[in-house]
Amino acid sequence: MTTSTACSIAVLMATVILVAAATLSAAAGRCNVRKDLVIWQSLGEPQRDLSARYRVEVVNQCSGGDERTGRPCSMSKIHLRCGNFRSLVPVDPKLLRCIGSGVCLLNNGHSIPQNGNVSFVYANYRRNNLYVRSARCN
Repeated sequence: MTTSTACSIAVLMATVILVAAATLSAAAGRCNVRKDLVIWQSLGEPQRDLSARYRVEVVNQCSGGDERTGRPCSMSKIHLRCGNFRSLVPVDPKLLRCIGSGVCLLNNGHSIPQNGNVSFVYANYRRNNLYVRSARCN
């Protein structure tokens, strides 16, 4: 193998590595679970039994998308840290259900599209703190 052939192969390999790294970096930039999934929770409407009714909205604010397919980013398999979640009124288990110690599954694991949301209402004597634990970028 000549020096120029070896040099060309080295340049080609470096280019492939840089393109792969840029692609992975761009993909990571399109969907950031911790930043793009936002949980809004109302202050709660007082009830007669001194509990409060809270409205929760989980919004996918991902602003990127997949340039290859033209599809906007969506997120699925969203797990929330939900502590010892309790509600005095039933919450649809398709929207939120406890699946383990302090872990709840949102939207039955289904995708939330870009700029989409899932909302539900619960009642309790105190507010349940909910945080994004993990999700899958689609």
